[in-house]
Amino acid sequence: MISETDVMQIIVYAGNAKSLAMNAIKEAKAGDIASAKKGLEESKGNLKIAHQQHTDILQKFASNPDEPATMFLTHAQDHMMAAITATDFTKEFIDLHEELQELRNLIKGNA
Repeated sequence: MISETDVMQIIVYAGNAKSLAMNAIKEAKAGDIASAKKGLEESKGNLKIAHQQHTDILQKFASNPDEPATMFLTHAQDHMMAAITATDFTKEFIDLHEELQELRNLIKGNA
């Protein structure tokens, strides 16, 4: 049986992953690329836990097809998908801000 606690674990860890990813973007924008990259890794760690919890629930569904799906589980899956998207975009934003920082430094060096 799938408990609300099992489902809540997805929401908690996915929420942490998304918050850490968004904070990493802010740090990159502020020029702290090292801190942003560290935040992104923390985000990925939380996302990995959420994903493992989701996988465990899917395995329970596979072994018991009569297990009812709930709106709470659908909500948790939505959180996880949003966190995955945020984490993916965070990597791109960090790379972008890192390149901008390098270009600014080059321009200042040539001025």
